[in-house]
Amino acid sequence: MTFTSLKAAIELVFSGSSWTTNNISIYPDNYQGTISNQNEFCRLNILPASSGSNYGGSKNFSGSMIVSIYVKAGEGQSRMMAIADILDVLFANKKLNNGPELGSSYLQIGGIDSANSALYTAQYVIPFKTYGE
Repeated sequence: MTFTSLKAAIELVFSGSSWTTNNISIYPDNYQGTISNQNEFCRLNILPASSGSNYGGSKNFSGSMIVSIYVKAGEGQSRMMAIADILDVLFANKKLNNGPELGSSYLQIGGIDSANSALYTAQYVIPFKTYGE
């Protein structure tokens, strides 16, 4: 497993129809371009926190996948929780093809976004582990 293959395995899930039919756009955490729907979008961050080697030299990782959820402020937490439920269907307690095993998720409410007070934020966090190839 490489950093690139870890990232590709997670991003491949977002290209599936179950994500796009919900009209939710996801961008890399450091994306600087135009966001198509300023009232609702997500940012993806994949954080390998530790690594090691298996017998034979294959690399393994553990860490977290964090999806920052941005929704329109003033409408409560329902929509961000609905998005977290969609993410759970895709990721919670699953082993991705040629990729990481994901654990149980949690949602950390962030409140009003400091950069744009029209948005309310939360972070969907899910741990992962890989075991090399």
